[in-house]
Amino acid sequence: MNFSTKIINEGKFSSHKHVVRTWIFPSSLALCLLSLGGCASDAAKIYAQQNEAAQLRQQAEEKAPTPDNKGMYLGLIRQMQERGMYFASLAHIDAYEQKNGSTPEVQRLRADALRETRQDAAADATYRKLLTSDEAGAAWHGLGLLAAQNGDYPAAVKAMREATRREPTNAVMLSDLGYAMLRSGDIASARVPLAQAAELAPDNRKMIGNLALLLLVSGDPEKARVVMDKAALPQDSRARIYSLAAEIGQRQPVSQAVDPVKASIGGAVVPTTKNTSPVPLPATQFQSMMDRFGNGG
Repeated sequence: MNFSTKIINEGKFSSHKHVVRTWIFPSSLALCLLSLGGCASDAAKIYAQQNEAAQLRQQAEEKAPTPDNKGMYLGLIRQMQERGMYFASLAHIDAYEQKNGSTPEVQRLRADALRETRQDAAADATYRKLLTSDEAGAAWHGLGLLAAQNGDYPAAVKAMREATRREPTNAVMLSDLGYAMLRSGDIASARVPLAQAAELAPDNRKMIGNLALLLLVSGDPEKARVVMDKAALPQDSRARIYSLAAEIGQRQPVSQAVDPVKASIGGAVVPTTKNTSPVPLPATQFQSMMDRFGNGG
């Protein structure tokens, strides 16, 4: 999980200045190339990213003859992060701050890059310094993503609640809150933020994927399938959604007797939850989403 990450990294996931998450693993390129053959592809990927970073910087300088153009430079850093080039963005954040000083937004970009490069302690400290700034919502969201990244979904829910309290119309934050609630087993509470996120961003596949996940764990695989069909979710994304639903379902009493047509894809079977009082789907929050994606052919 935007974890919002976590099911589908396609819209990433953003109405706030957040960006999608892509993992990049650093190492000594020379050592990597001389050791395991599998490292060669990693080295090639990092070289390609470095070349792309250089090209972006050159383009920015050509468009802005004055190298101290702060807005252009920040735009370059955002572009790098949107393309998953978090290590390169950290170097450019250092360079930016040397010339222009820092701001809460720059510190938030740094914290996001630290989180994405798995420098968790530094990311946590940087986010916490922003909790009293105008980046407080983003900082709480980042802390929630850190917690989810480490499997602490109750802590993620707590932080995401703080984020959405400050930015109640941020679809990415709402979707991540709902996802964290699902992963922590609180299906009933997850339905409202997930419905809100889906209606705020009806064309975002990540939001639709989370909606389908909710329908699956709520015991409605057929409606979940129709939602995914209407949104034209790719097969790998669907398989991931079914896998997550099965994982969440393992924490509750389940039956392995399922309809293989309605509840399976690519060999992945979704258990049917045997809740004596099944989680009710909301009467109103999902209605417009069901009209767009879940009703009929």
